[in-house]
Amino acid sequence: MEICSICGKEGKSIKYHIWRKHGAGQLHNPNIGFADGTRSIWNKGLTKENSPPLQIMADSLKRTMVGKPLTGCFGWTTEERSVAAKNRGFGGYRENAGRSKKFRVDDSFGKDTCLQSSFELRCSEILNELGIKWFRPKAVKYDGRNYFADFYLPEYDIWLDPKNNYKAKLDSEKIRKVIEQNGIKLFVLLEEHLTKEYITALIQ
Repeated sequence: MEICSICGKEGKSIKYHIWRKHGAGQLHNPNIGFADGTRSIWNKGLTKENSPPLQIMADSLKRTMVGKPLTGCFGWTTEERSVAAKNRGFGGYRENAGRSKKFRVDDSFGKDTCLQSSFELRCSEILNELGIKWFRPKAVKYDGRNYFADFYLPEYDIWLDPKNNYKAKLDSEKIRKVIEQNGIKLFVLLEEHLTKEYITALIQ
């Protein structure tokens, strides 16, 4: 181990340390001065509501970010991001999205369909075994948003949404709104519900 003759720091690359911290390297260090308080972030504590320059920057970014990713949109509120995303077609159900394992199957009408969990796959297998026709439905609206159920049973006018316990609890309020605002028969299927007996009882 070597010791810096200037600050006493111990290390293996003291020559580099001296160049970086005590020599010419300081000229290339963008963070120099922040740790000891000699420099400060220019916009600390400022928002577009209390800083005209930030308001101008935010408005400018809104005009120039049309059609571009929403990440890093400086000065945008959550609501503004949401509206912009909807206007640009982002969000909602996207086939093959996410990291979960995917399964390619044909629905009851021969359409290639992407199932996004083992729960969905098991549900499709049960429906097929019972001879119940199904397909992946289009979005149902709630609070101006889109909700995508996993299965629609056209012969019974029933929507099915297989979920694990965590996701079912997380989406419970959304599911309630979907049912109330659309007056539909929508059932969340937990793992213990994925049986022929349970699904048969639903369509009675």
